[in-house]
Amino acid sequence: MKIIWTKRAYQSWLDAAKYIRQEFGQGALKKFQDNTHQWETVLESMPQSGIVEPLLKGMKKEYRSIVISKQNKLIYTIEKEHIKIDDLWDTRREPQQLKKGLK
Repeated sequence: MKIIWTKRAYQSWLDAAKYIRQEFGQGALKKFQDNTHQWETVLESMPQSGIVEPLLKGMKKEYRSIVISKQNKLIYTIEKEHIKIDDLWDTRREPQQLKKGLK
């Protein structure tokens, strides 16, 4: 299956990458990029590998998540012909913000 990033998710990823580079250096950024790519590859072949996100149960869609770094989760949905990355969630943030952003 093909991976599609929403504008929101891609912008969140760019923000996280910028922060990681500024605070921890190029090596940490490379690791973050590699982890993201690795999980994209896993999702393409095994879309159900993420767990149903407990913070988003009861919403109209079934949101799944995969932890890609200590503080970040990819939040995604499985569509008919693709996997949509809906958000890159910083797990240190208030959980209600995640629900609000995905409505």
